[in-house]
Amino acid sequence: MDKVFNGKIWKFGNDIDTDTIIPGKRGTIPTIEEMKKYAFELLKPEFGSTVQPGDILVAGTNFGCGSSREQAATVLSHNGVRCIIAKSFARIFFRNAFNSGILLLTCDGIQDVCEGGDIVTVDVDSQTVSVNGKSFKVGAVPENLFNIVSNGGLIEDTKARMAAGLKKTEITPLSKEQCYKSGYTLAEKLLKRNAGKEHVQPGDIVITKPDMFMIHDIYTPYLLDTLEKMGATEIDDPDKVTIIFDHCMPTAVAKNDSAHYDAGLEIAKRYGVKKLHIGEGICHTIMHEAGYAKPGEISTATDSHTTTYGGAGNFCSGIGTAEMAAALITGELWFKVPTAIKIVLNGHFKNGIMSKDVILRILGDIKADGGQYKSMEFTGPAAHEMSMEQRFTVANMALEAGAKCGLFEADEKTAEYYGIPLSEIDWIKVDDDAKYEKVLTYDVSELEPQLSCPQGVDNVHPIHEVLGTKIDEVYLGSCTNGSIEDLEVAANIVKGKQVAPGMRFVVVPATNTVFKQAIERGYIKTFIEAGAVISHPCCGLCCGMPYGLMTDDERILLTANRNFIGRQGTKKTLSYLSSPAVAAATAIAGVITDPRA
Repeated sequence: MDKVFNGKIWKFGNDIDTDTIIPGKRGTIPTIEEMKKYAFELLKPEFGSTVQPGDILVAGTNFGCGSSREQAATVLSHNGVRCIIAKSFARIFFRNAFNSGILLLTCDGIQDVCEGGDIVTVDVDSQTVSVNGKSFKVGAVPENLFNIVSNGGLIEDTKARMAAGLKKTEITPLSKEQCYKSGYTLAEKLLKRNAGKEHVQPGDIVITKPDMFMIHDIYTPYLLDTLEKMGATEIDDPDKVTIIFDHCMPTAVAKNDSAHYDAGLEIAKRYGVKKLHIGEGICHTIMHEAGYAKPGEISTATDSHTTTYGGAGNFCSGIGTAEMAAALITGELWFKVPTAIKIVLNGHFKNGIMSKDVILRILGDIKADGGQYKSMEFTGPAAHEMSMEQRFTVANMALEAGAKCGLFEADEKTAEYYGIPLSEIDWIKVDDDAKYEKVLTYDVSELEPQLSCPQGVDNVHPIHEVLGTKIDEVYLGSCTNGSIEDLEVAANIVKGKQVAPGMRFVVVPATNTVFKQAIERGYIKTFIEAGAVISHPCCGLCCGMPYGLMTDDERILLTANRNFIGRQGTKKTLSYLSSPAVAAATAIAGVITDPRA
């Protein structure tokens, strides 16, 4: 790749999410060549047919936020996009774009002096970009990342490494005794333990050997194709891999979903993966329910909400399919040690207030990029008061602030949930002398229910500001709030009542285990008698698949984790996010309702 080049500008604003780059409903198209024509169809429908090789995107802050879908980067690279210049990038998209062969440059200033169609000149060595007679400094590009781009992306780079003979890094993890050394954040403790480093600090690059890799069915065709392109005949350790079929189960798109199913089975057969979960529920819930993502370990998956397992003190972060393929082959994955934010939760939870309200309030305060590539670490009396399921909810949505991970300390509840002695994991605790970028303090006793309002997760309002808003559908489920505890809270509110006339109330247990528990405890009977529709455990509407898609100007309230434009229906659908308590009360009243009333 030339280090000096120019290209025509396509200009974008702030917070361009992956659903905007390639809508979720297009995610099951089996080939990138077919998918690429839908890039930016909701925002710039002409993009897919008029973009030219060598074109350059210029954007504001947090470009590529949202899901981990690597297709958001690959549809751009396959459309010929050479470079993206933005004020900042979402951390998973950052990795995916370089792995797809796109050069990313950070720059604050060019956005004010250019328009779409202008020609920009990029000089990598001098770290400048120039347009309309003005020049601006850009961030340095690490040599290893520039080499990946120069080689045409991670696939070609990995092939070159394999041809030269893979040399795996020798790592001896720290002993438990070494983990007690004080002065480190939770993220630093977990990374240095796995990487076998006595000391790490923010900005360090460490090579780890993750303890578990998870792939779900949306990405199986692309992963299989990438493994084949890399020439992989085997993977490092099949016992560390699980494949979970949840996004396309039950079938949502007739001509596409079977390809994802078949590819998942082929990966398992070809590479010896035995941990298969077909139609058993949502991947992130299964990961902790089955004990795959354990306290003190490192997990990674082809999904952004991999942060969920941080509720158990597991360092976990999502990656794209190209990086997953390379990691499966080598057994290794590099991480940059993140800075950290300590969040102290004081007080006690009152009736009608849930952990979803806590994380929504935090998101409203720090916004969608307030945790960008940081570890959000939760401590305090209210954090320990939370059940494990409530902690998983908070860790799940830490991602919506751009966090690398969301971590809780290990305690008696953690040990009991995993059936392990507390003495094995009590080193996973917040140190008073650790260095945090900032400390945020909340008293949960003072919280009222919170709602994320259209259109963006960080558009958060206390419930008194949106009371009485008419809602057409309520969706209870997702990896965020589809647990047995969530169903219990909702069932207790709707018991003996009827869903409001005209209201559609969809209930989706997170896993088959949760579904069976809900049947045994009578919650499913309660929901049915109230007029709800029960769906098989799956990702469903949370990721934009059926069961409950909306149309123009309809309002939906979900217990999910995202309300991006077009995610739950059309680009004119209005989506709200809330706790299960608010969702249940709203389903009965037909309007946004305070469950404490």
